[in-house]
This record gives sequence, structure tokens and C-alpha cells, in this order.
Amino acid sequence: PSYVPGLASWARCMRPTLGTPVRILSSPTRVVGVSAGLNPDELVVTQAAQGVAVYNVVSRARITTWSLPAEVRLSHAAIAHASSRCYLAVRDRSSLFGWGEAQAEVSGGGGLAFEAPILVVLQSPALRDAVAAVGVDGSASIIRCSATMPAAQKPAATGAVSSAAATASDDQLAMWAALLPLPTGLPPHHPLALLALLRSRAGALSLSVRALAPQLSGSGGGKAPLASVVFFSPLTMPLPPPPPPASTGATPAAADRPRRSGAKHAAGGVAVPHICGCCAVAADRSAAPVGRPSEATLVLLWSDGSLQFWAVPPPTDRQGARGRAA
Repeated sequence: PSYVPGLASWARCMRPTLGTPVRILSSPTRVVGVSAGLNPDELVVTQAAQGVAVYNVVSRARITTWSLPAEVRLSHAAIAHASSRCYLAVRDRSSLFGWGEAQAEVSGGGGLAFEAPILVVLQSPALRDAVAAVGVDGSASIIRCSATMPAAQKPAATGAVSSAAATASDDQLAMWAALLPLPTGLPPHHPLALLALLRSRAGALSLSVRALAPQLSGSGGGKAPLASVVFFSPLTMPLPPPPPPASTGATPAAADRPRRSGAKHAAGGVAVPHICGCCAVAADRSAAPVGRPSEATLVLLWSDGSLQFWAVPPPTDRQGARGRAA
């Protein structure tokens, strides 16, 4: 891995360059999250007890809103699914439900219930009319959007395209997941990889990399619907934290000290850094050295200001296929 130490100190010296922020919404309840809308300049805002609203970020006008019954609590940011022209939301961390963009009212009931709490719902053009629901245990299910609608009478038969067992062990939890588009130079049946960042009870981190191979129905070419998805066996790599900074004998400034009240300490009173954020970026195969496999890069931001880069090898057929479902 690579490191960029002192990132926090560097960031404090930078002046903001994004311009003056504007207020779009003053919510009387907690804002669960925001996501991109179906159309350009649209923002989907999810409020825990107020429902879902769509705003235009340029005019700041509210385009539409869906109020939910008082007993319905949204736990995740709702997402807009472009190819299906619908919205999906998570209720009480365990149920996924959806509605069409033209639907006037949303009850918040029905949908699909999951055994493990939902960590995140992911989408990709390669999954066509489906999404990937990832659980906190690292399990993943490919669900057709139509199966989350109130009209779906048998969602298990019509919506659960494919599923994969948990990648986390009994003492691990998934804390982040993403669908990573793989470089176009890889075999065409490997357009995606599912990444999951796992953390053990002792705090050890590892990355699970699982290739996905969507299978299309019929001969419709680029417009053919999704038939199933093959999950390949996961490849797991440990992610040790960055090394502690060299001791200079000087007492760190108050602004440089860890601010997390519950921070763990190793022997000697040295604070153990924790993850503040992460993202993954697909590699540019055209820029890769000749003969070197394409890679993705996982970027981890630690609480001590270190920025860590991990090269993620692309999954291959040698991992073995698992989890095929009709």
C-alpha cells in the first residue's frame, strides 16, 4: 500500500473552493441521506419520518414528494433506479420496497424482507433492471426492482435473481460495500466486482473481492433483460492499518490529536486509528504496464490523517463459480 501522511494538517491549510453553500431543505426530522435523482440536476432526499422528496439543485425547487405513514421509519437513503424509472427505499434496516416515479402515494409496506440487516443497496448498468442488496454479514442478493413493488405477489419467484452467502465470518461485519466496474480489457463476462470491507471484533480489516457475471435472457443484445448473475468465490486480502508516525518527542497539537472519544489505544497509550472513509476506483487498463494485470485501487482514509492506497487484483475464473440461480 501507499500512504499520504499528514493529510489532516494539509487539509486545514486549504481554502474552500466549492463556493458558498445554499440551503435546499430545513427538515424537522433526521435526514437519512441523499442520492442522485433520475434526471440531471435532481437530488433525492430521504428523511427518517417524513418520506422521500426530489429537489432540483439548480432552482432549489421541490419537484415531488412522497409522504409515508408515521409508523414507517426509513433507515437508508432512497435510490433512484434509472433503467426501471423507480425509487427504492429501506424500511427498518431489513425490508426493501419500491414505487414508480409516477406513483402518487406510497404506503411503505410490502416489499422484500431480509434475514440480515441491509448494509447498502447498489446499482449498476450491468445489472439492468436489478439492484444488489448487501447485508451487514457480507451476503448479497440481486433483486429485480419490480419485485419490490406492491403489485409483486410472489417476490421470491419473480425478483430474487441470484444470491451469494455471507463473506464475513461470525466475528466479522461488513462496514462498506461497492460495485466496481472492471476494465473493459477483462473478459466481457466479468463486468463487475463486488467489494466488501470487513471488520472483525478485534478491529482487523480485510477486503472481500467477488466477481459478478450477469447472464442475459434471449438474444436481445444490449436490451436483453437480466436472467441470472453468477457469483464467483470471494478473494480476501487483509488490510493492516498504516504504521504509527515516527516519534519526534514533541507533543502533538490539540488539533492533531484523535477526536474520537471512544478511540482504542494500544500498549503505550498510542491511539489506534479507525477508518473515516473509503472508496474504490477502477484502473485504466490502457495506462497499465504491458503484461501487468489490470487492477482497481481501494482508498482508505484513516483518523490519523493517513490516506492509504491498496492495489486490488481483478478476480479471475480461477476463483471458481458459486451462487448461480435461475
